[in-house]
Amino acid sequence: MRRGAVVQDLLGLAAAIALASCAVTDTSQYYTLDQTVPGRAESQARASTPGSSTAEARDVGVGIGPVIMPGYLDRIQIVTRTGTDQVEISVFHRWAEPLEDGIARILAQEIGARVPTDRIVMFPWRGVVARELNYQVVVAVMRFDGPPGGDITCDTRWRILDRDGKELAFRRSTLREPAGGPGYEPMIAAMHRALVTLGQEIATEIQAMPR
Repeated sequence: MRRGAVVQDLLGLAAAIALASCAVTDTSQYYTLDQTVPGRAESQARASTPGSSTAEARDVGVGIGPVIMPGYLDRIQIVTRTGTDQVEISVFHRWAEPLEDGIARILAQEIGARVPTDRIVMFPWRGVVARELNYQVVVAVMRFDGPPGGDITCDTRWRILDRDGKELAFRRSTLREPAGGPGYEPMIAAMHRALVTLGQEIATEIQAMPR
């Protein structure tokens, strides 16, 4: 009987712990890089204006990726910079998706709007899709952070490759955007604006290449 009582006590304790765990709510907040940029609809409309050059661009296949991240950013938690060589990893403010996926998606949106093309895909791809790509954009992120309420720095090296893997262009873009206010939402909006500018630079390079 004594052994049975001990077992019952342990089962009761386990049940209490389980109920307590269920009662704990997740206070984490999750963010994406998607933001509304003033004037973007107008710029996309201009980029999509019918014409011979647009018709040619529609046939251009562009692959975005891979986006290569530094180790300190390759995590779900949002990282802010607190010093030249110091960063802070947030516990309760997190990305809703891998950061490299968000970066690739925003770049795909911007490049696709400005080339413009309907044939734009994100890494990884394979088979028939790979053979239909005219250009591949590979992005190496060196830095993508900033202090809370301060300027965001987006430092990248990016390459454009042809369908055979030959390098057509290699560039470095170092972009800075002010957050304009405290908190994570202004910071992420600034990150989005930096990616929009980066997408514009890459699209301009692709547009200048011979078809």
